[in-house]
Amino acid sequence: MFGIGTSEILIILLIAILVLGPKEIPKIARTIGRGMRQLQRAKDELRQTLDKDFYDDEEDTKPNREDQEGKKQKLTDENRSINEDT
Repeated sequence: MFGIGTSEILIILLIAILVLGPKEIPKIARTIGRGMRQLQRAKDELRQTLDKDFYDDEEDTKPNREDQEGKKQKLTDENRSINEDT
């Protein structure tokens, strides 16, 4: 976990208890947890928005099958009319 071992975590917790007091640590932990949860939600929402926009743009640039078949038919009709004229 970020290169911090168990002994370092225990030292940090001990200093936090001495500085903040045992009653404040649960409040701080809840506040940190809420902040982390909000960041996670914001990240997920941003990812969904970007994915949606990316895939919507990608679908708009792809020619669909009906367009391709229509173009083929148009080319076939043009070739027939050219062959009939000659």
